[in-house]
Amino acid sequence: MTTALDTRSAPDRDRIISVMRVHTHYRTLAFAWPLGILAVIVAVTWAVLSLAPDGSTEIKTGGSLFVFFFGLVLFAQMVTQAFPFVLGLGVTRREFFRATVCVAAAHALVFGVGMFVLSVVETATDGFGVGMQMFALATPLAGNAVTELLLLVALFAMCNLIGMLAGAVYLRWGVTGIWTTVLVESVVVGAVIFVVTWQGWWGPVTEAVADAPRLLTTVLLPLLVASAAGLGTRIILQRTSA
Repeated sequence: MTTALDTRSAPDRDRIISVMRVHTHYRTLAFAWPLGILAVIVAVTWAVLSLAPDGSTEIKTGGSLFVFFFGLVLFAQMVTQAFPFVLGLGVTRREFFRATVCVAAAHALVFGVGMFVLSVVETATDGFGVGMQMFALATPLAGNAVTELLLLVALFAMCNLIGMLAGAVYLRWGVTGIWTTVLVESVVVGAVIFVVTWQGWWGPVTEAVADAPRLLTTVLLPLLVASAAGLGTRIILQRTSA
């Protein structure tokens, strides 16, 4: 990185913007690579389906879902690589956190809107003319266009902030911290599944989710997870040295 930061006398807002500019170092990785890989996946899927007789097949593929996980890895990398660099230039931990959250939100908005547009085009063209279902997987779950758009943005935001949290954990505790986190999460999820199955609560839980407002289950819950990940990231970074 060759970005220079004048952090001595700049106001907080200007320093946050300066850190956001540091993150633009990852613009090729953030946009060119995932879009290129996605284009290849779409092209290969379309080519295969185009060989099938008309109306003979309809495939639902989760090939586009890799973009969400790409965001997770991207923001983990942003934290692990940029945090020590900007801290050495006098940027505070709070300013770094705020700047990275702003970049994560902008990234989520751009990719969420992009995925929504592709979903609309896919539906309008009957799966790009070959019955492909790759981008409209969330359409039945959302129920309407507005909720689908908000859902996609919320999911990207959740993945990005989880990536930030993973990066902060790695900075603070290294690989041991990452695997310990995975182990704890596995134990907690397994315990919840065991208790729900043991008590026979799957029916009531399913009914409660089905009866809840779509915005609550598809938008607010991912945003709550994103907020929790953001809070965890901030707490860990405050206790992490460069």
